[in-house]
Amino acid sequence: MSLTVLMDFDNIDRALIGSGPIAMARAIALSIPASVTRNYETITARLYGGWRSNGLLTNAAQRLIPNIRSDSPSSLAVAGAEDRTSVRLNVELAERPLGSTRMLTETFVKDRGLRNFRSRTHPWNRCECQSDCGMKSFAGLNHKGNCPKLDCSVSLGDVLVRDEQKMVDTMMVADLAYISLVERAKNVVVVSSDTDMWPGVMLALRAGCYVLQIHTKAGWRTQTHLINTLDALTARFYEQTSI
Repeated sequence: MSLTVLMDFDNIDRALIGSGPIAMARAIALSIPASVTRNYETITARLYGGWRSNGLLTNAAQRLIPNIRSDSPSSLAVAGAEDRTSVRLNVELAERPLGSTRMLTETFVKDRGLRNFRSRTHPWNRCECQSDCGMKSFAGLNHKGNCPKLDCSVSLGDVLVRDEQKMVDTMMVADLAYISLVERAKNVVVVSSDTDMWPGVMLALRAGCYVLQIHTKAGWRTQTHLINTLDALTARFYEQTSI
């Protein structure tokens, strides 16, 4: 049997990612309680991110793949198992939803225009010189700000861009549904502090799946308003910790 660990790659601390995907996955897997891992022969760590654009691997994916291919699967020492001392650790990029043979080819979009942004009201927190802040020229700016030339229709929303992941959170939620409703797994591990994951966590809990959520920064906890959505029955199947 395999324990699936869903890892929101961009939600994980940069220091941990810097050690490489295999070392990162090992460190996170070792934080899973032995009461869970001792029931499994394999741990499968799925890394979620913007891995493809226009059908091609992104630069981020290309950096990770050599390490994954050379060092996965590997053996991971575990405690608490009666008949063995290690489990098999598989690491993979989540390029398709679980249960599907179709790869998602557009999970990363470059140079996407910024929409609906605005600057905070000045003065800003942490400003050391509020009367003459070097950022004061940005006060009042928003995505509709136009070029001052009368014949120019360019706005700030056209000039300022960002790279954006697409379908990553929804794929994690879909995989939580698949694991709990189709595979009828007893356990699943979610490595993310993103609140967008919570509907999937709730669904898995209602299906009777034990969910361990590992927060991506030390000391972080699930927000109270989310915990309050769990009734006494489903709350028994939820546990949280942090890296």
